[in-house]
Amino acid sequence: MARGRKSGASLVVVPLVPGQGRPEPPADLDSFEQEAWRQVVAALPAHWIDPAGQIVLRRLVAQVAASEKWELRLRQLRAEGQDTGEDVAELVAMQGAVAKTIAHLLSQLRATPRSRMVSRAAGPQVARTSSLRPWEIRSRGQAQASTINE
Repeated sequence: MARGRKSGASLVVVPLVPGQGRPEPPADLDSFEQEAWRQVVAALPAHWIDPAGQIVLRRLVAQVAASEKWELRLRQLRAEGQDTGEDVAELVAMQGAVAKTIAHLLSQLRATPRSRMVSRAAGPQVARTSSLRPWEIRSRGQAQASTINE
């Protein structure tokens, strides 16, 4: 460990920001998947999606595209009056499974309102936290000294 005074550069704190802004969709995604990518990224705070999150997001938009295709097919069959039968039941089951996967992936990215809410158990604890910012907190000795000097 070095002795003596520390340089100004060694005292600088570099914040670690998880993402790289709002990542653009990969070029190999189709136009529908790219639009789904942009919508999810726009719903999240800037710098939210890191490289690992982009992997999850890529799987998510693929599932969204599949779900939309199957949902459109179900609507067509319903409009034609052919929404009964084993094929339709299988399509409904597949679309339901994909919808469940989409919800799971969105929650993994913390992209749903529920995944960003404070739980009931944590709510009272959050309310009891100090309203002071860390740099506004003074030790008791300093607080007493400042009141004496005033």
